[in-house]
Amino acid sequence: MRKHVVFTFLFLLLLSGCSKDVAISEGVVHQFEIEPLLMGQISDDGRLLLTVNTSEQVKVWRTASKQVEYQVPEKELLKPVRHALLSRDNTLLLMANYDTLGVWSVAGKAFIHKVQFSGVDPMAVISHIALSPNNGRVLVAMTDGSLNMADMNTRLNNRFKPHERPIDFLSFGNQGELFLTGAQDGKVALWQFGSPKAMFEKEFAHRVTSLSVNKDFSRFFVSDGLNAQHIKTLTQGEEVAKLNYSARFKVFRKSLFISNADLLATSSSKSHLTLWHTNTGDELGTWTIQTQREGATILSMHATQTGTLYTLNSDAILESWDLSALRQL
Repeated sequence: MRKHVVFTFLFLLLLSGCSKDVAISEGVVHQFEIEPLLMGQISDDGRLLLTVNTSEQVKVWRTASKQVEYQVPEKELLKPVRHALLSRDNTLLLMANYDTLGVWSVAGKAFIHKVQFSGVDPMAVISHIALSPNNGRVLVAMTDGSLNMADMNTRLNNRFKPHERPIDFLSFGNQGELFLTGAQDGKVALWQFGSPKAMFEKEFAHRVTSLSVNKDFSRFFVSDGLNAQHIKTLTQGEEVAKLNYSARFKVFRKSLFISNADLLATSSSKSHLTLWHTNTGDELGTWTIQTQREGATILSMHATQTGTLYTLNSDAILESWDLSALRQL
C-alpha cells in the first residue's frame, strides 16, 4: 500500500508538461504474431492476450510464457470476425460477425453457444459488444444506433434505440447495472441495464472517437472527432478537466485511466502514446511506440498498480513503459 501512495504522490507533483526526451519505454516484451492484427486485447489482469490477425485466426495467449492458451478452431469461427473480447475474469471469449454473437470457454477450450441479434433497421449489423463483470449480461450494439440488452442466463433480450448513428463504445460499471454508450452521432449517455431512459446524456459536435471509464466508474474520458476532449464525472457528467495541448489538432483513439497515478493514457492513429494529468488536463508527454509497419497503432493498454504500462499494437507488439521514470522531472 505504501508503494501505491508514493507512486500517486509523485504524479501529484507533475504540474507542468514534460519533455518527450524523457525515456519511459522499456522496450518490446514480445511480438505475438507475424501478421498484423485486426483486433487485440490485454486482459484486465494482464495475464492473457487476445489476438485476431488478418487471417482471422483467433488466439488467446499466456502473456508470461508467450504461448497459445487457446485457439478457436477454424470451423467454429464466426466469419468475418468483426468483434472479439475476453471476459474480465478470463474465463470466456466472445466473438461476433455481422449478426451473430458466439461464446467460448477459455478454460474449457470449448464452444458454448451462439445467438443472433438485430437492430431496428433490418439492414443494421453489429457495431460493438460488451460483457458485464459477472458474465451475466451482454450488450450488443448495432450500426443503426440500436442496442440489445441481453441476459446470458435467461436469453431474454430488450432492444431500444438510444442513438441515431452506429454505437462504437460500450462500458459496463463494476456491478453490471450501469453502462455508458458513445456513438457516431456525438452522444454519450449513461444507462441502467433494462431501462430505455438515460440517466444523463451529453452531445458533442462530432462523432465520438474515444471513450473510457476509470476503475471505480466515477469518471469518464471522451473525445469527439474535432477538438473536444473532456474528463467528466459519473453519474452527473460534470466537468473535471479539459485536455490541454499545444498542437492545433490531435486524434484520440484508445484511452485508459491509470489507477493510483492520476494519469490518463491515450493513443493516436500515428503510432503515438500520450500521458495526461487527470486533475488538470495537462499533457505530460508524447512518445512513439515501436512498430514494424507504417500506420500501426495501439489496440489495447493495461497498467499495473506498481507503475508499469503495457501497450499492444496492431503489429502484435507488446511494449512495456516505466511510468515511474517521470519522477525525474
